[in-house]
Amino acid sequence: MNALDLTSDVVGGWLQLPGSATAEVMGSAGFGFMCLDQQHGLIGDDALLPMLQALAATGTPAVVRVPANDPTAIGRALDRGAAGVIVPMVGSADEAARAAAACHHPPQGSRSYGPTRLAWAPLAAEPLCIVMVETVDAVEQAAAIAAVEGVDAVFVGPSDLSLSAGLPLSAPLTDPAFADLLRRIVTPCRERGLPVGIYSVSPAHVHRYRELGCTFFALMSETALLRGAAVQKLADSR
Repeated sequence: MNALDLTSDVVGGWLQLPGSATAEVMGSAGFGFMCLDQQHGLIGDDALLPMLQALAATGTPAVVRVPANDPTAIGRALDRGAAGVIVPMVGSADEAARAAAACHHPPQGSRSYGPTRLAWAPLAAEPLCIVMVETVDAVEQAAAIAAVEGVDAVFVGPSDLSLSAGLPLSAPLTDPAFADLLRRIVTPCRERGLPVGIYSVSPAHVHRYRELGCTFFALMSETALLRGAAVQKLADSR
């Protein structure tokens, strides 16, 4: 499995549906990484391992968005071979430190040592701790979050951030208020050399977020791609 570098304009993919075949198909497309979404996706623990194995076969690094900032969920994802985790709803330095500790064994962290799959399929590098900033309150704490030792990257949830700020869900692409919020996240992270990523519902969003300083992007999920293609092909057939 390739090590995951989020510092150099990386476009990744997003999986919400359980199934190793879907993971393999998406992994073969050439994305820089793949995120398996256990927070809002339908991927349970039983499906996670075969999907990680399928992505490993394609050479695509895989991260898991865990359901919550919970050390058990983080440990289970990493024990199955994820290259890192995306931890949702991190709003303070203390919460970021808790996520980072759960990603690493002592003395760096508090993760329990149990190298089941990693005994025969070791990672190329230490797992990444990617914390999500997705509320106005978290934006206020962005500098403190970025300063936490063991946090490797920040990931923005644009929908939750828009809702938290009282903005429409369409705000991320064109609203100056959203752009200002994103800059307030990017600036302190850039000062500390920390990559900033964001979920992107279209290629146009990727280009816009790149202009605003983000360094890695997760493109629309396979469910959105599948349904969008199906709707368009059906309409074309009428």
